[in-house]
Amino acid sequence: MKISEFIFQKGKIVSIYGESGSGKTNILLQVVSDLSPSLYISTEGTSYQGRAEKIKWKKDVRFVEVSNIYELISAILLSSKLNLKVIAVDTINNIYRRTRKYKDLLYPLILLHAFSQESDTKIVLSWQVSANNRVPGEKFMRMFSEDIFRITKDHLLIGNLRVCKFRIHEYGVEGCL
Repeated sequence: MKISEFIFQKGKIVSIYGESGSGKTNILLQVVSDLSPSLYISTEGTSYQGRAEKIKWKKDVRFVEVSNIYELISAILLSSKLNLKVIAVDTINNIYRRTRKYKDLLYPLILLHAFSQESDTKIVLSWQVSANNRVPGEKFMRMFSEDIFRITKDHLLIGNLRVCKFRIHEYGVEGCL
């Protein structure tokens, strides 16, 4: 089973959280590759580019880098005109972690939720965890997500009594094994 099929079995808005280096970005890149036309929004700059260069992309995958709440909201609003199958935001709580303003997390989540309700577009969000392994903005994650997965460094996606073991290769993610 493809990782994108596993992730969207129980909902259109899915969140993935885990510690740094666990594979969140690789999973999101694989999902946008599998389900095009798609949009990948990075709030963390160009760190995804090295991983993305090795994947064989379909034509209809777009990438946007944002550095503040206004750019993020603008990217989400513009995506509504693109007839996308999936929007991936990596990581949705990055700007909130820097500013500690709830609106920097709440407004994008409201827009993404409304967008998914009015269209067939699926949403996958990655969430950073803090040093104590807690998700900043966890209440919002639980409120807006229809399914939530924890990702481990052992290459497991765990959520709602389901487990998917995956492998990260230089050309993408293979899963569920």
